[in-house]
Amino acid sequence: MSKRTGIAIKGMTLAVAAVCLWPVSSAGYGQSDTHSLVCGRNRTIGEAVKALKPGDTLLVSGTCNENVSLDQEVQRITLDGQGSATINGAATGNTITVTGLGITIRGFTITGGAQGIAVLDGGSAVIDGNTIENAAMNGITVFRNSTAHIINNTIQNNASSGIQLQASAAGRIGFTGPPSARVSAPNVIQNNGATGIQVLRASAAQIFSNTIRNNAGHGVLVDRNAQAEIGACLITGNTGDGIRGMRNAGVDIGTDTTGATPQFDDDTNTGTNGGFGVRCMIAGYMDGRLGTLTGVLGGKGVSTEGCVDSVVP
Repeated sequence: MSKRTGIAIKGMTLAVAAVCLWPVSSAGYGQSDTHSLVCGRNRTIGEAVKALKPGDTLLVSGTCNENVSLDQEVQRITLDGQGSATINGAATGNTITVTGLGITIRGFTITGGAQGIAVLDGGSAVIDGNTIENAAMNGITVFRNSTAHIINNTIQNNASSGIQLQASAAGRIGFTGPPSARVSAPNVIQNNGATGIQVLRASAAQIFSNTIRNNAGHGVLVDRNAQAEIGACLITGNTGDGIRGMRNAGVDIGTDTTGATPQFDDDTNTGTNGGFGVRCMIAGYMDGRLGTLTGVLGGKGVSTEGCVDSVVP
């Protein structure tokens, strides 16, 4: 073997060894990674999300002055504000828009924007442990066949409703686990410029163990073919009714004397509001037990416009 050939073979051996010893990224191997971001000039959540893969977590610090969009190609990621990060959105868009699937948003103060968080067009999100405030419209909007699990948040001082579900949306609000063995994870929904929670236009919600207070409208409004189960909530100090169902929409507020509704729904609501405790209007229906929920106009109000009232004391 010539000296030149020996040098070439030795070089190839070193190159192979170097490749074998180089650290391998977990990307592509089904492993989840945790990334960190300190927001600042040219360091945004929007840019950082582009590098995430399903299962990854982004730990965020500082104040992020941006409107974040998590599009349909973004799936199964967690944005974690660690209890101290802020996302401050411009009113020209939603502070956070979710159309992706399996998105978790937790531990942030989320301010400004048209909506604080908007889950749209088939998106799905877990919204956990945030303060959501000072949006130009709703604190949280779930819209057009989207779903959200909303727990442990403070949703306050938004110009319209605290939470709005509309257009065949679905929400679980204030608990984890199956309904038959639920674990309380309450939200505080307060001081918003309209209703605390709106469930509209064929949407559905399970609403348990929340504090819904001092909103400039009803505590919970269920309207236009929507349906809600509402139990164990403190609904108090709202300008309108504590709970209102209307226009072919219905509310279930606990097990009635026939036991026709599920036993897990047997925790009655409490509080005093500016209208009735619970009210049915325009072909709505209401079922269950009133408990101590009341208002300055009385415990329950029933219009003569085709309402179905099965609520007992």
